[in-house]
Amino acid sequence: MQADVLFPINAEAFTYLVPPEIEPDIKTGSRVLAPFKRQEKAGIVIGFKNAETSDSKIPLKSIIKPLDNEALISENMLKLIKWAGQYYISTSGLALKNAVPSGLFTGKKIGKPRITYSGDIKITPPPELTTEQSLALSEIKSVSSGVFLLHGVTGSGKTEVYIRAIESLPPDKEAIVLVPEIALTTQIIERLKSRFGNKVAFYHSGLSLGERMAEWWKIRNGEVKIALGVRSAVFAPFRNLGLIIVDEEQEPSYKQFEGFRYNARDVALARTKLEGIKIILGSATPSMESFYNSQNGKFKYLEIKKRIDEKPMPEVEILDMTKEDKKTWFFSDKLLNALKDNIAEGHQSLIMLNRRGYSPFMMCSDCGYTYKCKACSITLTYHKDTKTLNCHYCGSYLIPQDVCPQCKGAKTRYMGVGTQRVEEELQGLLPELSLSRMDRDTTRKKLSHHRIVKAMEDKEIDVLLGTQMVAKGHDFPEVTLSAVISADVTLNLPDFRSSERAFQLFTQLAGRAGRGDVSGRVLIQTYEAGHYVFEYVKGHDYNGFYAKEIGLRKELSYPPFSRLIRIILSFRDKRLAESAAKEIAMKIKKIKKEGVEILGPAPAPIEKIRNHWRWHIILKGRDSKILRQKALNISEAIKDIKDIKIDIDVGPVNLM
Repeated sequence: MQADVLFPINAEAFTYLVPPEIEPDIKTGSRVLAPFKRQEKAGIVIGFKNAETSDSKIPLKSIIKPLDNEALISENMLKLIKWAGQYYISTSGLALKNAVPSGLFTGKKIGKPRITYSGDIKITPPPELTTEQSLALSEIKSVSSGVFLLHGVTGSGKTEVYIRAIESLPPDKEAIVLVPEIALTTQIIERLKSRFGNKVAFYHSGLSLGERMAEWWKIRNGEVKIALGVRSAVFAPFRNLGLIIVDEEQEPSYKQFEGFRYNARDVALARTKLEGIKIILGSATPSMESFYNSQNGKFKYLEIKKRIDEKPMPEVEILDMTKEDKKTWFFSDKLLNALKDNIAEGHQSLIMLNRRGYSPFMMCSDCGYTYKCKACSITLTYHKDTKTLNCHYCGSYLIPQDVCPQCKGAKTRYMGVGTQRVEEELQGLLPELSLSRMDRDTTRKKLSHHRIVKAMEDKEIDVLLGTQMVAKGHDFPEVTLSAVISADVTLNLPDFRSSERAFQLFTQLAGRAGRGDVSGRVLIQTYEAGHYVFEYVKGHDYNGFYAKEIGLRKELSYPPFSRLIRIILSFRDKRLAESAAKEIAMKIKKIKKEGVEILGPAPAPIEKIRNHWRWHIILKGRDSKILRQKALNISEAIKDIKDIKIDIDVGPVNLM
C-alpha cells in the first residue's frame, strides 16, 4: 500500500510506502512520521493508493511510524484544505500550514491558557428581542443550510441575533464566530461566556503557540460548542459544525496579505457549502459584493433598520477644514469645544486618525530632503516615543540626524500628522482629559487590547484616540461623540475600493456614538468636503451609497461585475524589472484572452518593498475558473525569466 502524506510546507502531498506491519494503524487524516530529505518530518495522511495503480517511477521511501491512533483531521477539513490550495492558486501544504497549529507537527506541548476576559463570568438571561431581530432570527432558524446577509445599522443588536442563532442549534451542533480583529474579541467573548459559560474557545494568533494548541484540542475533542477568533478560526476543527458567523464581513482584515493569501470570509462560504450548514454574514456596511449577491438572490437578505429601543442614529456633521476656525492644523475649534463639553457632561469620546506614528515624514525646509526607507519606496514615519524613523512595511528604522544629511541645514520639520502627534497636541490643548491611544504601537503586548477596552468600559478614559481599530464593533454606551481628525487620509488611496472603504469606516465610527441613553454626535474633519461619500455618511444612507457606487463599478467592470486576480512580480534589480516587464508584455500578448482582460505589467503603486522592485498584472473576468487558468498560464509563461519572484493574489482587496 502507498499513502499520500501532506506536510505544512509550500508543496503538494508526497507518496510513501506503508510497511505492512503498520497498515492497520494508518488512517486518512492521521499524522505519521516520514523521512523527508535528510530529516524526519510529521505530516498528515490524505489518501491511499495501491502499488499497481501508482504512476510513481522513482523508488519510494517508507513511512516510519504512525503518530495517532485515529484521524486527527476530518475528511471535510481535508477537502477544505485542498479546495483552498487550488482556489488561491497555491498549494495544499501552505493551506494546511495555515489551518493547523504548527505545534502539531513539531511536538510542541500544550500551554496553560491565560485569562483573556475579566473575572468570573455570570450566566445572564437574554434580553428581549425587537420585532426586527425576531423576524431575522425566525428566518435563520427556519432552514438548516444557506447564506444569510444580516444588514443591521450600528447598535441594532446583531450580536444578540448571532447568540440566539447559536442557541437554536441542535445540542450536538457547534458554531464558529469570526471577527476581523483581535481588538473586537474582548467584548464579544464576555457576551458569549455570559450565555454559554465554558463552552467557548478563544482561538487567534495573539495566543502563544502552546495556548493555541490547548484551544485547538478543546475544539477537536468536542469540549466546547463555540470557537471565537480571527482569520485562522475559520479552520477550527469542529466535527459537527452547524453554523458559521462572520461579523463585520466587509473587513479587509479577513484577507491574508502575504504567503497563503486566503480570505477567511470566502473560505467560510466554501466550508458552509462543503458541510451543508448555514452562515450569517453580518454588517452595518456590507461589502459591495455581498450586498449585490443579496439583491440577486444568491444570499438571503435580512435587514434591521432600527437601533435597540429605537434610539436615534447620531447626527453627523462634515467640517470643511478650509473654512473652519482652528487653533491648529489638526483641530477645529468646533471639535475642541465639543470634546470639552462632552468631558464636562461626564461622557466619553472616540477620535480616529487612520495613521499611526508621530509624523508621516520629516523634511528639511532648506533643501526639501525627506528620509526614505532604503528597502521600500516610501517615506519613513517618525515615532516620537522611540525617537526613530520607522518603515511600516519592512520594519526597519533609523535614528534621524541633527542636521540634514543632504545640505547640512538644521531646519527639519515634522510634516503631516499621526496618532502620537494628535495625542501630544490634544493633551496640550485639553490637559484635564484622561486620554488613551489604541493603535498597533500600543497593542503589541499580550492582552493590551483587553486592558484598553476594560478601561473604557470602567469609564477610566475620557477620550480614546486611535486608528481604524477604534471604529469597529465596540459597544461603549457612554460614548456620545465620535470624530475623524483627517478623513482625507482614507479617501485618497489609488484603489477602486477607496470610496467604499471610506464610507464603511466613517459609518462604523459614527455608529459608536449614542448607543446609551444620550444621543450621539459625529464630527468629520476634511479638506475635501465636496466628496460624494460624505453625502451618504451624513444620512447613514447605505442604500444611496450602494446605488451610486454600483453604477461606477458596472461602468468600469469592477467587482461584483467581474473577479480579479493580481500577479505580483518582484525583482532585486530595478533595471532588470524594467527590461523583464517588456519581455513579460510580449509573452502575455501571445496568450489567448477568452473573456479575460489583462492590465499591465505596470509598476505597483508602492513600487519597492523589502528591497524588491514590484510590478503587477491585473486580470479581470467574469468566470472564476477561466480567470485562474489564465493566471496559471501567465505565471507558467514567465517563470523562466531570470531572478523573478511571482506571487498570485486571487480576489485581492488591496491593489497597492
